[in-house]
Amino acid sequence: MRAERISLCMIVKDEEELLPHCIASVQGAVDEMIVVDTGSSDRSVQIAQQYGAVVVPFEWCDDFAAARNAGLEQASGDWILFLDADEALDRAAREQIRSWTAVSGCDGLFLNIHNYTGTGQQGATVNPVLRLFRNAPGHRFQGRIHEQIAAAICRENPEAAFHVTDMVIHHYGYQTAIVEGKDKVSRNVRLLKQAVEEEPDQPFHHYNLGVEYLRVGEAERALETFGVARMGIDPALTSYAHLLFKYEVRCLQHLNRWQEALDRIDAALELFPEYTDLMHHRGLCADALGDADRAEYSLREAVRMGPPPAIYHTEEGMGTYQTWYTLGRLLEGKADLGGAVDAYVEAVRAKSSLLPPLYRIFRIMRVSGQEHQIPELVRERFALSSDEATHKVLGILEQSRCYDAALQLLPEISSSQPTGEMRERLSVAEAMLHIQQGRWNKARQKLQTVQRKKGKLAILSTRWLERLEWMEGKEVNGSDPLTLWLKRSSQPGAVTHEKLVGQTGQMVDLRATTKKDMDPNMDGTVAGAEYDGWQALGLMLEGCVQSGSWKELHSLIQLCRQQLAKERLSAEEKEKEKEMEGKGNEIGGKKEKGKVSDMEPFPGASDTLMGTSWLVKGLVGAADHHLEVYAQHTDGQRHRCWPVVQHIRLELPGADGFES
Repeated sequence: MRAERISLCMIVKDEEELLPHCIASVQGAVDEMIVVDTGSSDRSVQIAQQYGAVVVPFEWCDDFAAARNAGLEQASGDWILFLDADEALDRAAREQIRSWTAVSGCDGLFLNIHNYTGTGQQGATVNPVLRLFRNAPGHRFQGRIHEQIAAAICRENPEAAFHVTDMVIHHYGYQTAIVEGKDKVSRNVRLLKQAVEEEPDQPFHHYNLGVEYLRVGEAERALETFGVARMGIDPALTSYAHLLFKYEVRCLQHLNRWQEALDRIDAALELFPEYTDLMHHRGLCADALGDADRAEYSLREAVRMGPPPAIYHTEEGMGTYQTWYTLGRLLEGKADLGGAVDAYVEAVRAKSSLLPPLYRIFRIMRVSGQEHQIPELVRERFALSSDEATHKVLGILEQSRCYDAALQLLPEISSSQPTGEMRERLSVAEAMLHIQQGRWNKARQKLQTVQRKKGKLAILSTRWLERLEWMEGKEVNGSDPLTLWLKRSSQPGAVTHEKLVGQTGQMVDLRATTKKDMDPNMDGTVAGAEYDGWQALGLMLEGCVQSGSWKELHSLIQLCRQQLAKERLSAEEKEKEKEMEGKGNEIGGKKEKGKVSDMEPFPGASDTLMGTSWLVKGLVGAADHHLEVYAQHTDGQRHRCWPVVQHIRLELPGADGFES
């Protein structure tokens, strides 16, 4: 029996950046490639030809179906797979596709399109779309835009059968950078308005136009357009009806018309009772209306339902991690912190790369006096299968101020026969945790051990030992730029200079010390231990808070504020400086080196954004500490205002990734 052949058909225009990835994704999965070029001015044609594709020139006429059909005319395969340049066939699908076409008695196969939006990091929407169909003369696309093939197949064969597969296509075309670069929305709206004028009674055109309006935030206009589409369809017979209802709900939510949205959801659930997305949004609406119990019931029901059947367009995480996380936020608001932690744990278990739930778990357990239980929870409920995973958890623990929990988990990194360098790295990491707790002596012991080893981290340890001496009011005689700046700037009547005079009397360019002698593989978390500049000051601020070193804390805050104010150059000064740089500022035929603006009193001092961030973290840490003390009696019993204080502490600004 002859093996059935597969033809890839594409249309492209100026896709030289994305086209290689797309074509490479189908290598070995198709027998021929037909690329219809609609007028590229870049290297798209050459790239397609380099990959062995047949390129078909086509004069663009504002009709996607016509362009698609021009490619079908050249295809000789038994099956047609059609993709766009901003898409890629998943690796698993590449292995499966021939098996599907070999055993399928269907006329067409649906693949799941994973659409990535925003930056591409926010998850994906999942949409089953007919992308693989039998090649036949009567199978031709229809539609100026959002062209369709199913109607033509059914017209040729009223008994046509279709099947939804688990094969995946990745679609990157609606990521923000790509949409803005190609101005896709304007093009789509223009073509859809033209399609509406030509076929005003075609609800699919109105539906697609509404999608474009919603995409750019024109909710009122989108809602009106969706309404026109809904009046023209039979929901029981229209494949996109479920999505039309959901988009109407999203419009109403955007407009804060929550009761209308809830009513629309209840009506839609009568038609689509298995559509988890609607149940999830039912919970959001109920919560917005103040009905927390109904919201909790709806979200738990969505979790019970799990992801919707494959025929539905859905968002990644509906019925799993998104719903669990939303439920956690709801329970947190109801002061059911135990239930919230359980929900966040399930969110992480559903998607291990998810960070916001981890921040909330650790923060909740810290402010509710359960930090000591975190190591056990991590070991029992999370699979830390690698050092990388443990590093990630340790970093989040540190940012969440769960220092004791981090110290307990720290030895579990490379616990089996760690190298000497790894032991030093762990010692420095442990020292950093002690510094953030204001345990200066314990930090010193760890750092001195590393210093004596004279390995890669010896210089870093020496610098931190000097900083500790300043913190404790001792005489500082070292060469750490940050410590020297602290010493000089904290002296009565001190004048800030941009260069320091070293013990040898020579001028020292501090920029050269920013990353000098440090391990480039460190990452700036407790697991990496590269702390310098503003980040080091942030750790010291936190240590002062934890140890009650209020005089030192106040001094650090004042110094940070002064440095931030000094770095805030006016636009005129910056422009003048830039002009001077352009002229070379030559003196005696040579360029003047070491201008004031080029120097930093300590590594990273000119980064005012980072400085402000770490100063705010220190201030928040101080506020959090005072709230914690306030909520306790001297006898160890909780203050009667403890629940209110706990709620305030949970609402304080959190670490990066906390709000998402």
